[in-house]
Amino acid sequence: MMREKKQNQKRIFKQVSPKRLKQERDKLVGLITYLDRYVAKTFNKLNSNPFALGLFSEGGVLLDLYPRDSECLNILFGEEIQVTDVWQDVGYNAVTEGLTVLRSRCSIGEEHESEVLKKYAIYFSIIHMLSIYEPYDTETQCGIAIIAPIENAWDVYFAMVVGISHDLMLNMQFKNIATMYYERSGKGLLTVDNLIAEKILITYYNDDLFKLIGEEPEDIYCKPVETLIDPLPANRVFWDIVANYKKISNFPVKLTVHGKTIDCIASTDVYNQPSIKSGGVSFYFTTQQKMSAEVSQKMANGAIKTFDDLIGEDEKLMRMIERAKRMATTDSNVMILGESGTGKDVFAQAIHNASARRDKPFIALNCSAIPRDLIESELFGYETGAFTGARKNGNMGKFELAMGGTIFLDEIGEMPLDLQAKLLRVVEQKQLMRLGGYRMIDVDVKIIAATNVDINEMIAEKRFRADLFYRLSTMRLNLLPLRERREDIVLLTEFFIKKVSKRIGREHNMRISPETKELLMSLDWPGNVRELQNLIECIVQLYPDDMICPQFILENLVSSHKRPLVEIPKPLMRKMYVKPQSLAREDILAAMKECGYNRMRAAEYLGISRRTLYRKLNEFNILE
Repeated sequence: MMREKKQNQKRIFKQVSPKRLKQERDKLVGLITYLDRYVAKTFNKLNSNPFALGLFSEGGVLLDLYPRDSECLNILFGEEIQVTDVWQDVGYNAVTEGLTVLRSRCSIGEEHESEVLKKYAIYFSIIHMLSIYEPYDTETQCGIAIIAPIENAWDVYFAMVVGISHDLMLNMQFKNIATMYYERSGKGLLTVDNLIAEKILITYYNDDLFKLIGEEPEDIYCKPVETLIDPLPANRVFWDIVANYKKISNFPVKLTVHGKTIDCIASTDVYNQPSIKSGGVSFYFTTQQKMSAEVSQKMANGAIKTFDDLIGEDEKLMRMIERAKRMATTDSNVMILGESGTGKDVFAQAIHNASARRDKPFIALNCSAIPRDLIESELFGYETGAFTGARKNGNMGKFELAMGGTIFLDEIGEMPLDLQAKLLRVVEQKQLMRLGGYRMIDVDVKIIAATNVDINEMIAEKRFRADLFYRLSTMRLNLLPLRERREDIVLLTEFFIKKVSKRIGREHNMRISPETKELLMSLDWPGNVRELQNLIECIVQLYPDDMICPQFILENLVSSHKRPLVEIPKPLMRKMYVKPQSLAREDILAAMKECGYNRMRAAEYLGISRRTLYRKLNEFNILE
């Protein structure tokens, strides 16, 4: 009888067109997704449906009724209440009042002006929709209402509808805040959902995704994934991940978008809860170049030296620097040859920083410092399970980290012979395969190799592959040993004195005596610039004197040095250190006489500063 009575009742609501209904629903598509899942979970627990849950737009349009079962809704309302109804012009009720004052309201039976609505109890709660980028700013309002026949009215429904609206707002706010963190990652984001509808739909994306795939941004929210990603048979890896909820990390994927293929690196988060109609995959896309740059920056392996850091005025050095600068303008591989300590790493960094790759990664690997068993995985990376102890998600190698930039292979002569063959394939094919992997990864790097050994002798002894050497040495740079640029030795010494003094906070820079300069230029310097730098650092920190005398050099030279090529004058041979206060007048007079009354030499002879000597001369009233 109730059902027949409701069907015969004249309808009081105006209705919007299907097009207008779609427009209103599109504004709230994210909320509707959450509400669908909430209802799917909640209504499945009810043995019967004594009420319906309605979603209203800010203009009072009834956008949806839950449950969506037409038979159930017909029992509750007949044809009196339907989706598309406009509630704003039917007199007082909780929906219109709540949307007006933006508060939760309830209205029951006789409180309604409309005779039709007097048969129902309405419990309404407002929902504030939040901005994606400003989660505390409200964009629009809508609301939900529990609508029940008057005989099913129950006060707890008011608390229920308020609780549901709060849950929805919290979920939306959490999503929006989480979205901001995702946006800051700089990755292209794409979330797809398998269970919302019959087709797989896009439920989230960002502008970085369009930048990555080289497409103009467009609105694809809740549209089929095929709108963006080409369907099978293209993108088999992508569709397999979606269909089987696969979790991956830093996995190379080729995406085909509108017939165009893009190489990218993908990671995923997956979710699958059929009970609430929720299941899908969130993709985080980036490029190999961008990922390499990020990791390289965190590793602090960037090149910091430039050609301005090369100290010297020797003509042969100047020609060598000019040659290196020309090498920097090309993408050809460079081989740097030279003795230990001649600055091969400085030249490598300077070449990178003068090249078009200067804003890309610079990754250095010392081939002699890594155990033989690990060097392959360090260079080329490895996949999950490649060997015992391998990381769960695999690991990128140095070549991948250097993508788009430069890799510096120092001490290349120490590389094992079997690995040289694998490196040759990478150099020739511009592709590599991770240890334990099955797919080729494109490589775009400039290789700078360096060695301090006689590479031709190694080739003759079959310890280094000639073909690899020729591939790596498209351009060669032979660095000069320090003994072949003796005019720069004093210049370098003064530079290191200033550098070390500034670092340790020494007030005055030490000076170099003429005899010391002569001694420095006479030595063979087997350790080259590095040895000179270490020697000066030692002297500046250990000796309090204002002057560096030859004895300081001789006391700290390594035993590998040959006998100095010059004789050190006796007056300059330093005596044992004595305290200035213990010096007697006779000591000062003897030193002055021994040194031909040269105050600077006398101070060196006594092992004191010139300032102290002057003070002693005044103290003992010794005149020249």
